Amino acid sequence: MQLSGTNGSVPASDQIEIAVLGPGFGECIIVHLGAGNWIVVDSCIDSATGEPAALSYLTERRVSFDKVIRVIATHWHDDHIRGMARQLRAFTKARFCTSPALTRNEFVASILKYNSRHAIVAGSGATEMCEVLEVLRSRAGASAPLRASPGRPIFFLPGSQSGHRSDCSVTTLSPSDKQFQKFLESLGELTPVPLEAKKRMPDQDQNDLSVAILISVGEQAILLGADLEESDDAELGWSAVLQIDGLRRNVGRIFKIPHHGSANGNCERVWSEVLVRNPIAIVTPWNRNWGLPTQEDVARINTQTDSGFITSLVAQRSMATRPYAVEKQIRETVGRIRAIQNTTGAVIVRNGGKKNPLTWCIWHTNNAGHLRDWKAA
Repeated sequence: MQLSGTNGSVPASDQIEIAVLGPGFGECIIVHLGAGNWIVVDSCIDSATGEPAALSYLTERRVSFDKVIRVIATHWHDDHIRGMARQLRAFTKARFCTSPALTRNEFVASILKYNSRHAIVAGSGATEMCEVLEVLRSRAGASAPLRASPGRPIFFLPGSQSGHRSDCSVTTLSPSDKQFQKFLESLGELTPVPLEAKKRMPDQDQNDLSVAILISVGEQAILLGADLEESDDAELGWSAVLQIDGLRRNVGRIFKIPHHGSANGNCERVWSEVLVRNPIAIVTPWNRNWGLPTQEDVARINTQTDSGFITSLVAQRSMATRPYAVEKQIRETVGRIRAIQNTTGAVIVRNGGKKNPLTWCIWHTNNAGHLRDWKAA
């Protein structure tokens, strides 16, 4: 994952750096807050090493894993949580943060019950979340997970200790109280009943449980949109975020666009009320099934900023459809065949430190690039 512009260097103590990684299925965000303090948001697998991408990234740059002070799981979809348990085993000093729904006893008990009775298909994301909680339980004297909620600060670095002389804070913006309640109600409807047809763990039709994050550094901010979607309900999604008391306005200079640039993750008021004009915007593509972003999505984003980037320019083609008899024979002999994963790409944004805090430089791997060069499958 070598970047020629940075030569694999680490940011100076007074520099802010945001690295967005993604091969086309999965994403991970690594942020240097200043003075050697790092946070990691979500997890995906590095196609080159087979390790969680954050481990590969930090190892290549010789950053001690002890410098990671927060690990955040925005939600439990497979493309955001693969390898999360391995990350936490490595980041022994980090405190874990996620949606309150995923740390409730009801959630864990439901998954364990589903797995033991084979009445429910939990999915690998749910299994990974259980492994994460086991890692946390195994830590001697470990703190309880931080539970994300609207406007909750989960880390603060005072200017006197930040290296860049500006206060730095990490604040969760979601999920809303209403979405939390909806999720708990959906769990109650899924108690396994013997001999009934299999059900699946509740998968949000909209990604309202997703944890959006605002990182404030002095007079500017970084908005990480996770997979949070917009909703017609004022108490859900981005509409609920915009009602948070004290939400900073027009300070977001870096924007990790939500939900792979899809239209249902777009909220015009976020662009006009939370972000600065023409921010640096980064998309991680979704190269499964229908594929995201679409050409229409790209055109829309390019009207909102001239500085749009994507972590993989390669659209992964769908595998050829085979007759059912052939698919069955393959599964019975060699197992499931998956499409080859694209090489993990990266877009890195780094500022000029305390002398030039508003000046941002952008680097990317060869397989990543400007959004205007993206061609949907």
